[in-house]
Amino acid sequence: MQSAKTWMRTNRRFVLSTLGALAAGGLAGCGGGGSGGGAAVPEEAKPVGTWLGVLSDLQEDVRFLDIPPPASTTFQDQTLRQTAHLSLGGEQVRIKFGNLYGRAPLPLARVRVALSTGAGTVDVATDVAVTFQGRESVSIPVGGEVWSDKVAIRVPDGGNLAVSVYVREAADSTSAHRYANAVQYLAAGDVSSAASMPSAPGNLRTSWYWMSAIDVYRTGPARVVVAFGDSMTDGNGSTLGADQRYPDLLSARLRKAGAGVPVSVVNAGLGGNRWLHDRFGLKGVDRFRRDVLGVSGVTHAIVQMGINDIGFQLAWTPDEKATAAGLIASLSGAVATAKAAGIQVYLATLTPFKGHVYFSDQGEEMRQAVNAWIRANTEVAGVFDFDAVVRDPAEPARILAAYRDADSLHVNDLGYVRMAESIPLDRFR
Repeated sequence: MQSAKTWMRTNRRFVLSTLGALAAGGLAGCGGGGSGGGAAVPEEAKPVGTWLGVLSDLQEDVRFLDIPPPASTTFQDQTLRQTAHLSLGGEQVRIKFGNLYGRAPLPLARVRVALSTGAGTVDVATDVAVTFQGRESVSIPVGGEVWSDKVAIRVPDGGNLAVSVYVREAADSTSAHRYANAVQYLAAGDVSSAASMPSAPGNLRTSWYWMSAIDVYRTGPARVVVAFGDSMTDGNGSTLGADQRYPDLLSARLRKAGAGVPVSVVNAGLGGNRWLHDRFGLKGVDRFRRDVLGVSGVTHAIVQMGINDIGFQLAWTPDEKATAAGLIASLSGAVATAKAAGIQVYLATLTPFKGHVYFSDQGEEMRQAVNAWIRANTEVAGVFDFDAVVRDPAEPARILAAYRDADSLHVNDLGYVRMAESIPLDRFR
């Protein structure tokens, strides 16, 4: 039988998702006052987005990439333990679950959270139940989403939260973030409060199921940066389970720098996503409003997407056309939508892809045209030139070998470090 280590290594990348996280308004402040001018009114904690896992349909047709349908589309009498790497911590959290693509209602019999101690293990002293309008179970209708009640658990900034879901009845598992680039653990029966989970290859999964957003509750100001994009934002090419996506690394840099207003960096990346066509989730022009404007407390957005629009049509989906003008219009529309909502927007250039199976000279011309428009844009708060920092100076259409993943489309851990380090931290202070 294949070892867990081998299984994780061979599944560390995906081959090349729709959710909208609904906005959560701040809670009203508590009234209060005393004699002689009144006492200070304590500030009410407000929900702040700290994690996102955009959902897509695991049964959608992606066979043109030789991606087989899932072997099973249901879990039953099983516990699924999933770990979320939070950006900002807090004293309370709430968790959002979705059944956006399910074919039947989704019955969650029990949900518990605890601080993760790594590899499917938790600190049992922190284990606490998650409820939904005071009840420990919930049934989510087809196409529906639900937020949990607030859960009292102290999570540090940059902490890992383990969310254990027990399903007694058959639970449709097609609503998932296909390429989580993280390891989840599955076990028979209700072991939602267990200290550890089995780690044999058959018990491991690399998608996030149902869980689509996490908020923390904080007092005082906080800034929320949403990184919107495709697999380069999702972290394809980085080490499985190591939280080396560029938004993770940017968040870590901000925490280390300290001082100033706390900043949360939320990852709204979706591997394989495009601006103009559905597949690998809802097309970007439709999901941008939900996956950016819908994040609790969002103040800033980093937008980098379009390379799959360019490459898919030339290699795999010739009927799903895209032009440089169409991508520019999509980017421009996203910028206008975000700015109208009071969000500061940063655009990031499209990175090189020569050597990948869908590279072509025509596609490179489109990438250069889009990047030229991005660099010249004066409507945004700034531009992050990811292309310039990872390309090979001797061959600019190709990623530098030191940063390049094996597929020549994505970068490796060092490449994601380089991208994150190229972003000036003062843009979010």
